[in-house]
Amino acid sequence: MKWAPLLLVVLAAGAAGCGGGSSNGPRLTRSELIAQGDAICTKYRNKNQELNKNAPAKTPTDPSATDAQVKASAPILEQLADNLRSARGEFAKLNPPADVESDWNNTLDDLDQLAGRLDTAAGSARAVDRQRVVNEYDGILRLNHRISTFEQDYGFKVCGTQG
Repeated sequence: MKWAPLLLVVLAAGAAGCGGGSSNGPRLTRSELIAQGDAICTKYRNKNQELNKNAPAKTPTDPSATDAQVKASAPILEQLADNLRSARGEFAKLNPPADVESDWNNTLDDLDQLAGRLDTAAGSARAVDRQRVVNEYDGILRLNHRISTFEQDYGFKVCGTQG
């Protein structure tokens, strides 16, 4: 797959966006949160995999990508950011167990940063600022690692995985 690494990075970041609070109804159990979160991750994994069909042959971080390929990646990166924000919105409706609420709140911040970096990478790709795209991609990978480690440790089966 052309864009598999970046698409999987964003897919893996899914469930950690679950926000909590008593306004979201009764708290979910761990198993309920995992089941509902994984369903949302599956939905957005499928959407992101569809994006791969329209992606340029090379990612904007590939040194051999043409300027046209770098520019053509901008809409893909923007849609990835939009998908991430939409998934986060769905997760925010879930009410996680109290013992993970602090982790959720920290991860919500990470998801906001991740979406912002995707937007910045898109703008940089549009301007063919290759170094900025590479720098943003590095930040995306770091944020994703932190998010997916939490998801895997918590027990998600889809969210936090790249498979």
